[in-house]
Amino acid sequence: MRNKVLLIFILVVFTTCYDSKAQRPDDLRITGLTEVSHFGNGSLTSYGVLVEYFVNRSFSLNYQYSFGTNQFGRFYSHYPGSVSWLVNYFEDYEFVLHGDHVWEAIFIATFAIPEGVSFHTYPRKWLEIAPFINPFSADYNILDNDCSTITASLGIRTHLKLTTNLSIVPHFGLKYIYRNNQTGTIYGIGLGWLF
Repeated sequence: MRNKVLLIFILVVFTTCYDSKAQRPDDLRITGLTEVSHFGNGSLTSYGVLVEYFVNRSFSLNYQYSFGTNQFGRFYSHYPGSVSWLVNYFEDYEFVLHGDHVWEAIFIATFAIPEGVSFHTYPRKWLEIAPFINPFSADYNILDNDCSTITASLGIRTHLKLTTNLSIVPHFGLKYIYRNNQTGTIYGIGLGWLF
């Protein structure tokens, strides 16, 4: 019964004409999300935020930050690869970590170097389809080794627009770990807001 009510609700919402706007340059979409990654017999679950900065109507830069547990129940996190590089660089030069503006520099550099891009198409006013490729991501403890590992992912996000600015965002794809040539699946759902 609950599934039927949910299905009817979804059909009513998506058959109603909402005046959806296409993105403009400098628009920002922030999506709270949950994501599951499967590698072999194990899975990683994380919760976080995806930030998409629109360069133009069709392209956005992707930045995702999430935290959760790996396949062994230990802490796991995902972030742009530039964060991993900067943290590792600063660890090599400990004196830099004691400066007043280190974390500000990391924050700025993180947004200067995205982990990937999305291509956005708009087949309906209430529907946006966005294939993505993120070749420069990082995952901490994905291999249960207490280290950052550079990864890549590609897939599709579907933005089901409830209003002009609010959308439900299911996604699925593949994640690749460069270090050991392992590929896994990813899927998740989020709730996005366009600014």
